[in-house]
Amino acid sequence: MRKSPYSPIRAIVVPLLVASFLPGLAFAGTRSVDDELRTLLAPAVESGVQTPSPRAALARAYASRGFAPLWQKPARRQQLLVELEALVNDGLDPAAYGTERLRHPLPDTASPLQRAQDDLSVSEACTRALSHLQQGRLSPERAGSYWQSSALAPLTQPPPAQALAAMGDGDLGQMFDRFRPPTPLYRALRKAMTEALHSGDANDGPAIPAGPTLRPGMSGPRVDALRARLIASGYLPNVASAGQDMDDVVSEAVGRFQREEGLESDGIVGPLTLTSLNRSPAERKALLRINLERARWIAPHQVGDYVFVDVAAYRLTFYRNSSPAWSTRTQVGQPARETPLLFSSITHFTVNPTWTVPPTILKKDIIPKASADPEYLASRNIHVINADGDEVDPATIDWTRTGGLTLRQDAGDDAALGKVAIRFSNPHAVYLHDTPHQRQFKRTQRAFSSGCVRVENAVDLVRLLVDASGGDSHLARFEAALASGRTGNLSLARPIPLVIAYLTAAPDDNGRITFRPDIYGRDPELIHALGADAR
Repeated sequence: MRKSPYSPIRAIVVPLLVASFLPGLAFAGTRSVDDELRTLLAPAVESGVQTPSPRAALARAYASRGFAPLWQKPARRQQLLVELEALVNDGLDPAAYGTERLRHPLPDTASPLQRAQDDLSVSEACTRALSHLQQGRLSPERAGSYWQSSALAPLTQPPPAQALAAMGDGDLGQMFDRFRPPTPLYRALRKAMTEALHSGDANDGPAIPAGPTLRPGMSGPRVDALRARLIASGYLPNVASAGQDMDDVVSEAVGRFQREEGLESDGIVGPLTLTSLNRSPAERKALLRINLERARWIAPHQVGDYVFVDVAAYRLTFYRNSSPAWSTRTQVGQPARETPLLFSSITHFTVNPTWTVPPTILKKDIIPKASADPEYLASRNIHVINADGDEVDPATIDWTRTGGLTLRQDAGDDAALGKVAIRFSNPHAVYLHDTPHQRQFKRTQRAFSSGCVRVENAVDLVRLLVDASGGDSHLARFEAALASGRTGNLSLARPIPLVIAYLTAAPDDNGRITFRPDIYGRDPELIHALGADAR
């Protein structure tokens, strides 16, 4: 068979002829990762619509850098992997952010299109992680039952995709840190989580078996277990293990533990104290995870001047320029009538307020007492008003039919709202207020109200708010209105943001994390929602 002679012209013409019929095939190998990213993302960019979707935001971010890829260098991918794995200290699961993809890079034979798709997937996972750090993995409205006032100014937070585009070859660690909440609460919880993870599952000694309440003077194996538990957790020195009974030293150690955990400090081990003492390392880590999430929800609202009500801690703190300026004790809603969680603004207050009895309190509290005691309402300066605005003699009322009736208590020293009620927008008809029930502030657990927040030294709080909002002239108006004894409303010169939050783990004044009783039973549901296994 005769061999065709080599022709230089033929060697050029034939490929060109093929190219004329199959241009895509001829030049497919010349496309870069940049070209493929441009093709993948150009429709979202060219639409010109500033949609809020993560993909659209990423498209604009890539376009701002000429569609240059971000994650083609192995060293850069390794740096990102380190940052994503550190999310475990934030109570987040690194595996949810593509760590496996980073551990197993594409083979050298991968096409530019495959590399572009991989680069985009890594960026999507990275921006998702930044977003979760910034504002939480779950919605505070759905997972935390928070309500937010529409009157609040929109939150201004840096978009993760924009930060990614601007980063270039910058420090990934610094970028992730910028998206972590800067609040002392979040930093303390993250530090505690880091320490808990590094300590492993080392236990605080054997659990104390269930049984009768342990009191001073008792002895036996359960007291031995109590001593061992207190020693392991640092509340008793090792030398205290020599004793066998529950002496004063052990009782005082129990009292210290109770104070730090928000329990009644009586030095005896009842059911609540036993549960807290027996909390396992896994349970503590699960509580840290869910409270890190709660801290992310509230962090964007912890800026400047604001009032912070920590429901489970029974505390209210007024912040000036993001620093605590004043704090006091509170009484909050009982478990059957929870204090609602919300983000709102204090706009005005009522001095020498009357009290209109809410429907729930009327039905569950007032009617049973008024129907049994004809003098009950009069002894508390409560008047019954009909739909026409006329006062009605309580003796003439059929308490099984109270439609159209309003019960209103006069202002005074013994009035339910005390000397002042602090008002803010919310759909629950709750407010902060003074109270005549001052002795109840001495209790450690103070879930007594029907949903409103009773504030110790509420008049002092109003003075601080008025001063922060309007200065001396407004303060003089308040003092005059208060002294008059007349009921009236006064507005703040500017609204003061209000956060009512729920935290079952938070630092004390010394920075030590304490675990509070879950008074509303919210922890298990959030543990389940986050997959924070407490076993």
